[in-house]
Amino acid sequence: MNLGAIGQALPPAGRAACAAACLALGAPLGAAPNAWAPQRAAAHSYTELRYDIQVAWIAAGEIVMQLTQDGDRYAVSGTVATSSLMDRFFKWHGRFISMGEFVQGFPRTDVYMLWGEAKDERETVFSFAGATTIRSSRGVTEEVPQPTGSDLMAVTFLAPHCLRETTLHDGEHLYHLLLEHSAAEEPLPQRRHYYSKPSRRCDYRFAYSDGSTRRLSLWIGSWKGRQVPVRLRVRVPLLPDGNVFLRVGERR
Repeated sequence: MNLGAIGQALPPAGRAACAAACLALGAPLGAAPNAWAPQRAAAHSYTELRYDIQVAWIAAGEIVMQLTQDGDRYAVSGTVATSSLMDRFFKWHGRFISMGEFVQGFPRTDVYMLWGEAKDERETVFSFAGATTIRSSRGVTEEVPQPTGSDLMAVTFLAPHCLRETTLHDGEHLYHLLLEHSAAEEPLPQRRHYYSKPSRRCDYRFAYSDGSTRRLSLWIGSWKGRQVPVRLRVRVPLLPDGNVFLRVGERR
């Protein structure tokens, strides 16, 4: 897969965006580029990652990621789907793609698209050229200014090290990420089919635009020649933790 192939899979507006020149959007607000090491890759690279989602004892779903890089240009695309068991409580199936370029090793978003489906509603988010268009299956269309900087998915899956502090977005809303603690690389004991090699842990406070916060722990390890998230844990007050595990073998 390459960036051209991804572009052909997009709607007409997305294909136009892929053909456009790189936009000068500026670095993320509050970002600390010195905390990052560039993802050094060949002229072209492609990596696929598969993650299992678990909430308490429930096998809650799966995330499939594709990371494509051509020089400083990149595309992060993927699907998220809750399991049939989880759908009884909370259903969300979605596809997304983020396209941009590395600036001093930091991913900077040019185009962000999301197609999401919950139990009773579908939504499309398309963010490009200074504007974000949000369309709902209820017939509502809204346009808001495109946030500058980097989107959450690109930073999460293209960052080789912990961030000290930064502001991210999902195409429409801003989120503040603050590093509370980081640990040196150490073994990560997990079940056989999950990544269990040495990894570095980053503990964050994740603040939403409405003022609510979550605790996010992220483990970074080396897999398929690049640094990627190998485990994530989200702590939500009064609810079970959500965990995401990088799958490296077949489940038994």
